[in-house]
Amino acid sequence: MHHLKGHLPTHEPSRYLVGLCSHFRRKIEVEYTDTQGLARFPWGDCVLKAQEGALEFECHAMSDENLKQLQYVLNEHIALFSRRAPMTVHWQIPANNGTFME
Repeated sequence: MHHLKGHLPTHEPSRYLVGLCSHFRRKIEVEYTDTQGLARFPWGDCVLKAQEGALEFECHAMSDENLKQLQYVLNEHIALFSRRAPMTVHWQIPANNGTFME
């Protein structure tokens, strides 16, 4: 299993979580509340968590290629949802020892 974490600084993490999950559920299986979501993409799963001052992403996929597809889809949707005030997800990949590095 391949893993990727993302961090999106925002003053409205819950609003973005709900907006993304609501949008995604038109095409894929999604479960969510105001503070946490699970999106099951064809390439893998992504857990979204609204934290104080940020939206966190934890993505899991069976291959690096699938993980890159998840990252691409999330980046494109964040760009779409934040086009008035563009935001960027800061992604971290795990080091060989399992800890995450940027």
